[in-house]
Amino acid sequence: ALGDGGIAHYTYNLLKAMKKRGISVSLFTTINYEFKTEQHGYEVYPVMFRFANIVTNHIGYLARETAFPSMLRRLFKLAEYPVNVLQALAAARKVQAQCVHLQSVNWIELIMVLAFRLAGLPVVFTVHNVNPHHKTLRIYHRVIYSMLYKLCNSLVIHSEQGKRELMELFNVEPGKVWVIPHGDYKFFVPEIELTAETAKERLGLPGTVKTILFFGAIRPNKGLDFMLSALPRICRKIEGLRLLIVGEPWENYQRYRKIIEQYQLEDNVCEYLRYVSNDEIPLFFWASDVVVLPYREITQSGVLQIAYAFSKPVVATDIEGFKEVIDEGRNGYTVPFGDSQRFAEILITMLSDEIKMLEMGKFSRFLADTRYSWEGIAEKNEAVYRLASSGRGGE
Repeated sequence: ALGDGGIAHYTYNLLKAMKKRGISVSLFTTINYEFKTEQHGYEVYPVMFRFANIVTNHIGYLARETAFPSMLRRLFKLAEYPVNVLQALAAARKVQAQCVHLQSVNWIELIMVLAFRLAGLPVVFTVHNVNPHHKTLRIYHRVIYSMLYKLCNSLVIHSEQGKRELMELFNVEPGKVWVIPHGDYKFFVPEIELTAETAKERLGLPGTVKTILFFGAIRPNKGLDFMLSALPRICRKIEGLRLLIVGEPWENYQRYRKIIEQYQLEDNVCEYLRYVSNDEIPLFFWASDVVVLPYREITQSGVLQIAYAFSKPVVATDIEGFKEVIDEGRNGYTVPFGDSQRFAEILITMLSDEIKMLEMGKFSRFLADTRYSWEGIAEKNEAVYRLASSGRGGE
């Protein structure tokens, strides 16, 4: 599994729930695993990309998020990967693994899957995003991922729409795919909570202003430009409104600055353009009145589950992955991508009705406590492991 970010959070919660069920689990992950200082109660091997990480830390230029340094980092990781495969096989042998569950999303995992299959181990792969590159799938992408998915015994996907896309794009057999929803992210919520007013003041904002939160890695598929196009209409109706843009840009952010300047939104936009640590996450969600997910495409979203955990109503685009998990009118709304007028109208209506927002937020938390509880999700994953280990892959 990847060492930080959404997939690390997902894996941490899944393993914790599996451990509670009495399942023996171990984790093989990257050297920068963000939970490695915690007591897990199971073996953790944070060893992947150790050499690449050392080189990056000692040569500051390589840490830059520009094209050439990024390419060099990938080359270092690619060179180290065969060693990582051998380390993973050794770890699996040491713990006497009966099944391997991969969470990563890179095409190079084809090598890891092949190695485990040659070693006689069944492989389950969670496809967090059908299109991990969030751009046009080229022919070689389809060939590589088709081979990868064919080698796996079972695939887990978070939505029915994702399952249909796997079948259409990569010719995956329907019987190999399990639809298991994304689990809750209540582990982010501290025991002692802040009021929205206090959280806003800690961010340097007036405690009474209305706030919209856009959270997570900033990529073209996340639709920040769509959100910004709707913002002028909202600002005309909601005095003092703030849009909190929180996350690390994975693209040239200047295109968004141009939109902000074009619509003269400088006073209404607060930017926190960096990777946000787990300890910082609560403050931004406490300070938000509503969370937006104006995405162009996605299979499922961890940000949505964080919003549910913090009892926040949501407004998202009407892509199938969101329509399956948002209860329309009860904890949020979905709007066609590109309809900035409708997006703005929904947000204006919500932000103008404090009682309704609180009711919707409570239902978001109810969903986190019930439908998306890790207990049920761990049970479903265990069933996948048992079938994969018995030589049967799907539902």
